[in-house]
Amino acid sequence: MTAPFAFAPVAQANDDEVLPIFSEFTIDSITAKVTKGINLTNDANGSLGAYSDFYYNDGTTNIDFNDSSLRKAVEGKSNAFTFGNESVVFNFDKALGQSRTDIKSDRWAPTGANAEKNTSDYLAVFQGNSVTVDLADSLNYFGMNWGALSSSNKFEFLQVDDSGAETSLGLFDYNNVFGSSDSKLPTQAAHQNNEYNGFVHFYANETDGLFNRIKITQEGGGGFETDNYSFRFSDESFDFEEGTDAAETPEPGALLGLVAMGGMFIRRRLMA
Repeated sequence: MTAPFAFAPVAQANDDEVLPIFSEFTIDSITAKVTKGINLTNDANGSLGAYSDFYYNDGTTNIDFNDSSLRKAVEGKSNAFTFGNESVVFNFDKALGQSRTDIKSDRWAPTGANAEKNTSDYLAVFQGNSVTVDLADSLNYFGMNWGALSSSNKFEFLQVDDSGAETSLGLFDYNNVFGSSDSKLPTQAAHQNNEYNGFVHFYANETDGLFNRIKITQEGGGGFETDNYSFRFSDESFDFEEGTDAAETPEPGALLGLVAMGGMFIRRRLMA
């Protein structure tokens, strides 16, 4: 069962405010939420594109495509590469450079958090090619900078068992994550003919949503431009408010102790 589409544009928050969510959509135990993302502290002008709001959190694995020396072919596989982390394998249907699918740098790169021009490398997938991302273990969180949005862009999340059998956990595309094409999404880039960009967080809101395979597909014309991937390996569900694994429920005695201590609230500070 799918939850109804929720579209809620809000203003940029201050450090102690709740993270602004521009839209969200849930399929069973996986939720997608859209934010602006952040520019890294060493890249205030956004030239590297937007990164996850949880980039600096403990337990977050981050992969961008900027260092060509980190691209390694996977032995024994065709058209399979790692990009700095052997636990994340990108399997391409066709060789990079065919059907226009490649690691490249041009004006269609997903933008910085405030629609700045991204001059770094990014992953572009075009019709006739697709990418399957295989993970060494289950994830409860995956986020990426999604740019120059197209209705033909599709993400599917799967759980693969020891026998190799796949179970699809949810198929997300432009239409169910972002709604109608006139929605006021996080950023609109003048240098991309006013195409929309945003940072999209996919996460398991229950353990039934844990996934270890992601399929990236482009159907129809146009390209699928993504950058700055973030992953969280875990066997627990994900707490989006904190950007961590969901906390275990305290024992009754511990709850009484918390009540006695009074109103203590821990809030996650947004990284600038």
